Formats: sequence, C-alpha cells, structure tokens
Amino acid sequence: MRALIALGLSGLLSWPAGAVEAFHDTLNTEEPGPELVKVPAGQFLFGDSTGRGNYNEQPAHLVTIAKPFAIGRFELTFADWQRYARATGKPLPDNEGWGLSERRPVIHVSWFDVQSYLQWLSKSTGQRYRLPTEAEWEYAARAGSNSFYWWGEQLDSPEDHPRAHCRGCGSPRSDQYKTSQVGQFAPNAFGLYDTAGNVWEWTASRFVTPFDGSEQQAAGLLDQSPRVVRGGAWNAGPTYLRSSFRDMKQPGKDDYALGFRVLRELP
Repeated sequence: MRALIALGLSGLLSWPAGAVEAFHDTLNTEEPGPELVKVPAGQFLFGDSTGRGNYNEQPAHLVTIAKPFAIGRFELTFADWQRYARATGKPLPDNEGWGLSERRPVIHVSWFDVQSYLQWLSKSTGQRYRLPTEAEWEYAARAGSNSFYWWGEQLDSPEDHPRAHCRGCGSPRSDQYKTSQVGQFAPNAFGLYDTAGNVWEWTASRFVTPFDGSEQQAAGLLDQSPRVVRGGAWNAGPTYLRSSFRDMKQPGKDDYALGFRVLRELP
C-alpha cells in the first residue's frame, strides 16, 4: 500500500527546477525584515510513509496546501530580533556567549515571545506574519521530497561536505557545541536553509497524536497545551532531522536549541 501511495503522489511531489527568488518586506524603520521565499500551493504526504518513523508520525495522510505562502529563507537570526528589541525596548535573549550572534539563529525565545515578535513584525510591515502550522512546516521542509530526510533516504553527511548541523552530521569542529551561522549548508528545493538541524523550530500547532487534522490549525494564545517543534537541532542526533519527526515543547519553554522561522501570508 505504501508503494502505491508513493507512486500515486509522484506527480504531486516533483517540482520544476528554477532559480529561487528571495525577497523581504521593509520595516517602518526602513530596515529590512526577514528574508523570505515563496512556496507554491500543492499536496503532499504528511507524516512518515517509510515505516521507519515513530508512531506519532503515523498514519501518513495526504494534505492539501490550498494557498501559496512565503516563509523565512533562514531561521530567524539575532540580527532580525535585534531590530525588534530596539523598536520595543525589550531585552535581547541570551546568546550563550557564542559570538557572531547576528548571523546565528535567535535562541531562548518561548512560543509566547515569538507571538509578540510576530505581532510587532506584522504591524511594522503592514503584512500578516505568523508561525507556520505543522503541516505547512513539513510541506516547506520537504520541498517536494517524500524521503526520510529531505535530500534522500540516508544521512550522507561526510565531514568534508556535511548536509546539516547536528551531533553525528560531521559539523565543523568550531560549531560542535553551539549553533552555526544560518545558511552554511545546502538549501532544499524551495531554497530554505536549515530545515534539518541547527535549532528546533516552533510551529503554530498543538501537539496531538495520532494526527487529527489540527496540524493545519494554529493554537490560541491562551492555550497552554504543548506545541509542535520540528527540524532537529545542533545538539540532536541525525534521526531527529528527518522530515516527519515531531517533538513537543511547552509554549513557555525557551532554551539554547530552540528558535523559529516566520511565515508571511500572501494575497
């Protein structure tokens, strides 16, 4: 049955090759907002269809992304967050003293902190920004793939050309115990960087198992239930980087391996 599903989706899961067009909105301070890429509407097989994943990634099922959207080309950086901090007077999150923080993904931000940032970003740009739902995140991270990792079935991450930043991915020694600067590894077919590794990424969705359709719905601000995080991190092993892997965090949690990327709705 799995093979039949994969064959039936082969046309849906392939995308024409082409140059990725990145853009950004302008803040009301005339500074640039986060860099974005457009993701087309389409369908994909959500969850684990390989049989190698966890029970909470199954059953895999077809999800339709009805409208195109724009999403952060990179995980949100300290440079992006610093513009928010200057505009609002809020303190910068802890950077663990890792240096070169402007190009590192922002960390130590809770789900609620992220919501405050997104409200400010929406107001400053005049556009609607939010977190991606769990389904939108996996669709963007897969970028047309249906494999264990977005690049294929095997890690295939040698030290001279690592695929991603994680423990066991062959990451540079200089980043062995911290995040790497964004954009250091190859992007996926949609032009997104670090959808595997570097930092876990918040999504808008509540963590539910088994899937019940809420992967396409955003949790409310007053909802204290766990949220889905995706993508693995610098301090996680390779298995956590697979496209269907789901983990959860309490919305008030922040730590040194937890960040996010923005989604911007399109007209």
